[in-house]
Amino acid sequence: MIRRYKGFWILLVFLVLWIAFIRIIPPKELVSVIGVETGYLFVFLTALVGVSGFASAPYYATLITLMSTGDFNILLLALVVAPACALGDSLFFLLGYKGNAVIESRYLDKFSCWLNKKPYWVTPFAAYMYSSFAPLPQDFLMVALGLGRARFLHIIGAVALGNATFVLVIYVLLFNFVLT
Repeated sequence: MIRRYKGFWILLVFLVLWIAFIRIIPPKELVSVIGVETGYLFVFLTALVGVSGFASAPYYATLITLMSTGDFNILLLALVVAPACALGDSLFFLLGYKGNAVIESRYLDKFSCWLNKKPYWVTPFAAYMYSSFAPLPQDFLMVALGLGRARFLHIIGAVALGNATFVLVIYVLLFNFVLT
């Protein structure tokens, strides 16, 4: 059973160790050790790598940990995280786009036709709303848009802006409801 769900168990152990680490070493001390500049680099790398639904928990844990110190400029943090997440998400878009050629299905053809018949602004707006307010992995969204043959340049900016908005939403929720 452990081999079958190896990714899940690794993630679970990482999260438990991260929570224990944060309990032992408060976030303020962690930032004083690694420094604020290194913190920005660290959150950029976890955002870039943590794009999958299975690997996004370390990104969220790192982001919330660094935010809770109050030492980071939230706008700069959003500007660092947004392109990293969008770049990582573009790999899933490419996976879906290339997967469309492998998976031949009339349902995919219908979805692609339906998606491309929508007005220009609908798909980027939906991608922005999903990436801004849904605390769910964006890999599902990006694979679906790739399979539907959405235009990459139409949606990647909306996804990046949505990622920045998501960071700001987390910040507002964290400081207005959790840390008060």
